[in-house]
Amino acid sequence: MSDAGAIALTGLLDEGLDGWLGLPPGQPPEAYAPVVDAPGEDPAMGDLGMRKALIRFGELKPAGVPAELWVSPHDAAVWMLAIDDPPFAGAPTAVRERLGEPALILDSARGTVALPGSEWVYPGRDLTVFVEVPENRVWRVALFPASSAGDYAELYRARIGQRRLPLPDL
Repeated sequence: MSDAGAIALTGLLDEGLDGWLGLPPGQPPEAYAPVVDAPGEDPAMGDLGMRKALIRFGELKPAGVPAELWVSPHDAAVWMLAIDDPPFAGAPTAVRERLGEPALILDSARGTVALPGSEWVYPGRDLTVFVEVPENRVWRVALFPASSAGDYAELYRARIGQRRLPLPDL
């Protein structure tokens, strides 16, 4: 079994976003086990681009922050890794200083709260940074295999926002 996933994440933790070289394609969840504790029992299902993915919730062990493995339901390959409250990202201004302008700036949401311009996509760096600029905070990073700006929405854009439903008449 290859540990390419764990090696890639260790570089990210050691060097920050500058050290990220992309999520190795085709790796099983076990390849991340030394760094990500995301048990496979009772995964959720979510939309990842135009595909359905199994979501294994867990923790980025060295940092103690929430992590999610988005996995192919067909061959158990990890398609994306999302990390909440990433300690290696820094503030939004630091992200732009290190990585430059994102190729895409999209609207996103956190729960039911719309966050215009909060999804910064760096397909050449194989990552997306989710920001709350007024709070000067990076609240999520999504890591994926090599992609282009054109393929991002179809392959890796997660539907993480929620919508409010009206209360039923009683």
